[in-house]
Amino acid sequence: MFRKLRELYREFKPYVRVDLIMYGVLVLLIILYFIVTALSK
Repeated sequence: MFRKLRELYREFKPYVRVDLIMYGVLVLLIILYFIVTALSK
């Protein structure tokens, strides 16, 4: 079972990394947006 999981992880590793980077950027943009709106009021 673990071997199968490891193979799946090896197959999808690049996609997982890209997804994590995209989500990180999205969260950063949302935080920046809230900071800018709070400062501009």
